[in-house]
Amino acid sequence: MFLTRKLCTHLLLCTASVFYSCNKNSQSPPNVLFILVDDLGWKDLGCYGSNFYETPNIDKLCDEGMKFTDAYSACPVCSPTRASILTGKNPANLGFTGHITAIGKHRYPEKGRIIPPQDYMHVALEEVMIPEIMKPLGYSTISIGKWHVGEEERYFPTHQGFDINVAGYEHGSPPTYWGPYETESTWNPVIKNLENRKPGEYLTDRLTDEAIRFINDHREKPFFVYLSHYGVHTPLEAPDSLVQKYEQKLVGQTEQKDAIYAAMIENMDWNVGRLLNSLKASGQEENTIVIFCSDNGGLGTVTNNAPLREGKGFLYEGGIRIPLFIKWPGVVAGGSLSNEPIITDDLLPTIADMIGAEAPADVDGVSLIHLLKGKKGLSREMVAWYYPHYSPQSKTPGYAVRMGDYKLVEHYDPEQVALFNLKKDLSEKNNLADEQPEKVNEMQRAFGKWLMDFDPILHKENPNYEPGNRNTTN
Repeated sequence: MFLTRKLCTHLLLCTASVFYSCNKNSQSPPNVLFILVDDLGWKDLGCYGSNFYETPNIDKLCDEGMKFTDAYSACPVCSPTRASILTGKNPANLGFTGHITAIGKHRYPEKGRIIPPQDYMHVALEEVMIPEIMKPLGYSTISIGKWHVGEEERYFPTHQGFDINVAGYEHGSPPTYWGPYETESTWNPVIKNLENRKPGEYLTDRLTDEAIRFINDHREKPFFVYLSHYGVHTPLEAPDSLVQKYEQKLVGQTEQKDAIYAAMIENMDWNVGRLLNSLKASGQEENTIVIFCSDNGGLGTVTNNAPLREGKGFLYEGGIRIPLFIKWPGVVAGGSLSNEPIITDDLLPTIADMIGAEAPADVDGVSLIHLLKGKKGLSREMVAWYYPHYSPQSKTPGYAVRMGDYKLVEHYDPEQVALFNLKKDLSEKNNLADEQPEKVNEMQRAFGKWLMDFDPILHKENPNYEPGNRNTTN
């Protein structure tokens, strides 16, 4: 089945490649630069409303493309969202709804109400990833930085279609941001797949160097750079000069919380700036699509996601609404804006449309190309999240569904149902469930149908459940 599916997909993509070449008069398809920042909150950029973090280069990039105000990660934590980006499939469909853990299993309270699904901690090799739809079009592809969608080497980037893997391995955070990226930790002692680790270099700088080098070395063919930064994930570490700057800037601040985190964001912005400058200097700016986004909401202990409620690990807006914008020179109008709810499942089919490739027929996402070209609306009634896990941040498994302006959040432990009107109540403070039981029932039914269409790996009731006893975690 594995070989048959891969072969069929390859033949389909080859056909698409021939069609594309004939209709484009052999013009080279556009390059794609995908910048993914880890744990970056929806309001952690100036272009999304921050008055504290300094992000002029990222703000400029945002202004040159389309900004999505209602973009969502497919999960409130990292691994499942990254899987959705790379495959165009929802985590519930992939059987990959919880993040990869150091202990190789999903943790839960011994006396909690549910046992999370024993789903995968990898993306199956039979799934088609972005670089695999690009190969028939002659793309050179590289994954740089965080991978975290495979807990074993056989699920690493070069086994999933990428030509090159730089610094990608099973862990979701680096042992340290300072070269040679080694610690005395027994579970994550050193970053793998990164050669010539120089003492004292900063990881975000180094990964950007790798992207610049790859772009300069691959001018003769279209390229796909998946630059998946470890920043701004913990551990919080940044250059001293920037930390000192924000320690002074924190004086009198009431919203922002951490000078090191702020310094990591500014360093990230500086690196985005020099990457884009090198792209321009190489003469490839006008033929390069740039996609920028985060993998989940900002971590609530280090940043402030207000007006959104909570942060990473939560099904409220602060955990799943993310910054996302796309620059496509000559196609997407600079300064354009979309308020359409979109989700990271949509990125693979969108990329496929933009480069003239064929997305696999079984993707869950929809192409955003009509939105990018200034047309309105998607033919989708809802977006949904199945997250039956006790995240380290919220410890409240459940699901959420958004239909129009309404959003339903139902937690399994402790049991709770909440309905919000996001247009009137972006901060999710006013629970309308008791006032609108019909809307609750409608959205519960819609979610149930959506979930079961995937034939998912489901959570189970815990036979050892003791109400009020959720302290000990396996």
